[in-house]
Amino acid sequence: MAGRRALAAAFVGAVLIAGCGQADSFPPVKPVSMNLTDSSAGFGIALTDRLLAKPDAGNVFISPLSATLALSMAASAAEGSTRASIMTTLGLDPTLDPSSQAKLTIDRLLQSDENAQLELAQGVWAQKGLKMNPTYVAQLRENYRAQIASLDFTSPGAPKVVNDWVDNATHHKIPNLVDRFDPGTVSYLVNATYFHALWATEFQTSRERVDFHTFSGKIMNPPMMRRDYRVVRVLSPDYQAVLLPYKGGRFSMVLILPRKVLSPAEFSRFLAQSIWSQTITWFHLALGSSFDGKTCSRSEPTPNVLIDCDGFLVMPKIKLDYKAELLPELMAMGMATTDLSNICRGCFLSRVVQKTYLEVDEKGTTASAATGGAVLASGHFTTVIDRPFALALIDNASNAPLFLGVVGRL
Repeated sequence: MAGRRALAAAFVGAVLIAGCGQADSFPPVKPVSMNLTDSSAGFGIALTDRLLAKPDAGNVFISPLSATLALSMAASAAEGSTRASIMTTLGLDPTLDPSSQAKLTIDRLLQSDENAQLELAQGVWAQKGLKMNPTYVAQLRENYRAQIASLDFTSPGAPKVVNDWVDNATHHKIPNLVDRFDPGTVSYLVNATYFHALWATEFQTSRERVDFHTFSGKIMNPPMMRRDYRVVRVLSPDYQAVLLPYKGGRFSMVLILPRKVLSPAEFSRFLAQSIWSQTITWFHLALGSSFDGKTCSRSEPTPNVLIDCDGFLVMPKIKLDYKAELLPELMAMGMATTDLSNICRGCFLSRVVQKTYLEVDEKGTTASAATGGAVLASGHFTTVIDRPFALALIDNASNAPLFLGVVGRL
């Protein structure tokens, strides 16, 4: 029985869509369409899949919203092809102004909701004495609502200044975003996102022993929780999906559970945009466009798919931290990093790091994210040979190597 009713979800998404009230009816949440949030699912899934495909992958938990807002500030600092490549990587129209798109999203998401906390904060630090483009500074303040400050990045205490700001903005869930600043750092762009909400219907602690199968196939027995009341599910041949609303009906969690245990690489191939879009479409089919929780229609949209309005759920309690260097994946997705000329001539994005926190229990969910982008000036960048490298002695006339090798032990 425990095996049939256990949901061992390896992908957990707290999504910014209106929730469905299985136990309560909520005021209708008006569906909205904004370029930045419309694109976040495609961008987030593509980035998640790339992180899952890495050889050392394990849990992956990112915030597409946090990454998008931080990178949007970088796009506003760029011009021409660099700006277009950042916007295209994010799934946005490269002809639109990134700061105006960000303003629409920030204003919408920060509209008050007494049932949930969603807090967004942007911070920009610039090297003391650096004169950024005044138009860019105005966009940061007005459209991104960013706090702007000067900082001596060469000071040993510089990381603490940024980390203290992030720690406060994430309600102490992410106390340390940056360990050090590389020589030549002239600016640092940060988004911090904090989310906290209670379930519309609380879970109960489960005493059942459930075998959770990890990516590697190892079996663990984590603490579990259960809901035995009107869980809305999609049951398909390839996966199950569950929609769990938070109190107030504005936000929900989506769980997607493949039919078999997948490795990270296999999960990266499974979790496609088509799966996501189809799942959300089926939930809307059952619950309507507004997700007001008043009705749920049990249906079979295709011969092999059932939308169930009265399911049961057993799932693990979750507490995790995650960190990823995103720039290699972003560049592989086509994003350019050079020519952030509104910060300084020759400036380029050298690192994009994201840290996240997630806690899910019987009461609700807390999630935090911080995304930091380091901007360096090309004239100050130092190449440090601190890992295995290739070396060649060449004939300049023919480019032919006279000697060629790889050095990894000194």
